[in-house]
Amino acid sequence: MAAVFTVSSLLLGGTLWLALPTLQDDDRPFLRVPKSFDDLQGLNGLLKKYRDIYPYRILICYVITYLFLQAFSLPGSMYLSILAGAMWGVPRALLLACTCVATGATLCYLISAAFGPALLTVPRWKSRLDEWSEKLRAQKDNIISFLIVLRIAPLPPHWVINVVCPHVGIGLIPFWTSTWLGIFGVTVIHTTIGGGLDEMTSAADFHLISWKNFFLLSAVVVGVLIPVGMRYYFKRETASTTDAERGELLGEFLEEEDQILTVGPMPRSKKPTASPVANLFGQDNDPFLDDEGDGDDDDDDVILEAGPAIVIKSPSEPSDLGSAGN
Repeated sequence: MAAVFTVSSLLLGGTLWLALPTLQDDDRPFLRVPKSFDDLQGLNGLLKKYRDIYPYRILICYVITYLFLQAFSLPGSMYLSILAGAMWGVPRALLLACTCVATGATLCYLISAAFGPALLTVPRWKSRLDEWSEKLRAQKDNIISFLIVLRIAPLPPHWVINVVCPHVGIGLIPFWTSTWLGIFGVTVIHTTIGGGLDEMTSAADFHLISWKNFFLLSAVVVGVLIPVGMRYYFKRETASTTDAERGELLGEFLEEEDQILTVGPMPRSKKPTASPVANLFGQDNDPFLDDEGDGDDDDDDVILEAGPAIVIKSPSEPSDLGSAGN
C-alpha cells in the first residue's frame, strides 16, 4: 500500500511538473491543495489567470489532482468542486466534478479489492464486513438506490463505502453509476457556491447548510426512492392478483361435485366351463353353482379350471406290471 501511494504521488508530481505552465515567483505560494477559504481564493485567482492561456493544461492538472484525492480519500475534494464552478461555470463543472468523483472512488474501490483481503483476516474487520454484507444483501433488488442514498447521507463516510463495496459483491458498473448519481446533489451545491466565489469574503458566505440546500437534497432522495416505491407497489399488486386468482380457482374446484365424464360399456365375462373333477369329497362337481343354483359367485370360492384327477394307490396293492409278470 505504501508503494502504491508513493508511485501515485510521483505520478501526480510528474504530471503537474510537465503540464503546469511556468509560474511566476509571486504565484508559486498559491499552488497548493486548498484546505481553507484563503487557500481557495488564492488558488482560484491563480487558475483563472492561467486558464485562458493554457486551458487544456489546467484541465489535466485539475483532473489528476481530483483523482489522487479521491483514490486515497484525502481531504480537499469539496474545494476542488467549488473551484470547478468558479472556473468553468455550473453546467460544465457539474459534469466534470461528478465524473472525477466517481472515477476516483473507483480507483479506491480497486485498491481496496487488491489489498483488502489482508484486512479480512482480522476478526474485528471481518465482523464489520459481515454486517455490511447482510445490509446490502437485504437491499439486493434496490442496490443502486440504496448506494445513492448512502452517498447523500452524511454517515457513514464515503471512504467506508469505497472500501467495503468490492468485498460485498458490488460490481464496478453499479458502483460507478451509484457514485455519480449519489454525488450529483451535493456537487450541485458546491459548484453553485463556486459560481459566486468571486463575490465571497469569508467561508461563512458558503451557506452549505441552508433550507435551499436541504430541499434540494431532499428532492434528490425522493427522486431516487420513487423507482423503489413503484417497484415495491407493483410487486405487491402482482402478488395479490396472483393469490386472488389462485384462491378463485381453488374455490371453484372445491365447490364442484364429482362428475362422471363418460361411461364405457360394462365388461361381460363368459362363464368358464368346468372340467370334470373326481368327486373325492362327495360334493357337487359344478363349482360355479351356489346353493340356489343361480351361478352367483360372490361368496363362494370359484375354481376356474381343474386338472386331471390323480388316483392314489396304497403301497400294499400290487402294480399292474407285477401282475402281468406273474
